[in-house]
Amino acid sequence: MSETRLAARKVLLLANPGSPPAREAAVRLVPELERAGLNVGDRPGAFPEAGAAMADIIVVLGGDGFLMESLRLLDYPSTPVFGVNFGTVGFLMNPTECLSGLAGTIQAGRFGEERHPLLEATVALEAGGGVTLLAFNDLVIERMTRQSLRLEVSIDQVAFSRYAGDGFVLCTPAGSTAYSLAAGGPVLHPSVEAMVLTPLYPHRASPFHSVQFSLTLPLRSRIGFAATDLPKRGMRVVADGREVERVASVEVTGSERRLRLLRPLEHFFVKTLTRKFIGE
Repeated sequence: MSETRLAARKVLLLANPGSPPAREAAVRLVPELERAGLNVGDRPGAFPEAGAAMADIIVVLGGDGFLMESLRLLDYPSTPVFGVNFGTVGFLMNPTECLSGLAGTIQAGRFGEERHPLLEATVALEAGGGVTLLAFNDLVIERMTRQSLRLEVSIDQVAFSRYAGDGFVLCTPAGSTAYSLAAGGPVLHPSVEAMVLTPLYPHRASPFHSVQFSLTLPLRSRIGFAATDLPKRGMRVVADGREVERVASVEVTGSERRLRLLRPLEHFFVKTLTRKFIGE
C-alpha cells in the first residue's frame, strides 16, 4: 500500500438500500460532507460535468457484495473508492469507525491506496457470438447441470489439464480471500501482481487427468477453458456475480485496467487478515 494525495471536491456517496444502518449512516454523513465544502451526489451521473471520472472520490457504504455490485454498475471506474463496512465480513471495506471524521479526512486528502488488477474474460457462446467480462474479485467457471464439467484447460496455449469436476475459480489478490480461499486456494497480498487458478471438486479418477491443486500465475498469462461435451454438460461463467450461461469456451487474462481502493493510512493488510480470518 502506498500513500496518495487526493484533491476531492465531488463525492459520489452510495449506500446499500437493503441495509438500514448503511442508509442511516448516509443520511448523517451528507450534511457533514456538505459543511466541509464538498459537493455530494447519491447516484451515478450526479456530476455529468465530471465525465467518465464521475466524481473525485466514491464512498461506498455496505458490505463486500454491495461493493461488487457498485463497481459493476460503474463499469470498474478509475475514480478512487473508499468503502465502509456495513456487511458481515467486509474484508475489502474499511471499519465503520472511519466514518467519524471522514469529511476531514477527505478534505486533508491523505489516504493509503491499493491498486488492484482486474481480470478480463473473452467468452464464446454455444449459440455463436460472445461477450467480454471484467472481474475485480473473481471469475467462476462452473457446471450448469448435475453432471460434471468436461474441460480442456490450457495456459498460454499449452495443454495443461483434461479436467472433470465442478469447475474453477480464477481470482485476483482482492478475491483470494473469498471463494478461492474456501476452495483451498492461497491468500495473495494486494501488492502481488498475480492471479490464482483453483479447481472446484475435481474428479480424482485417473482417466480424467484433473488438476488437483491451486496454481499462481502472472497476470499476463492466458488461461483457456474449452467445454468438450456440449450441450449435455453446460458451462456457466460468473464474473463478480454477473452470470453468462451456455458458454462454449473462455480465455482469461489480466486487464490493463486497475481499481483504486483507498484505506486509512494506519491500515495494515496482515492485521486485517488476522482480525477477519484468524481472530485476535
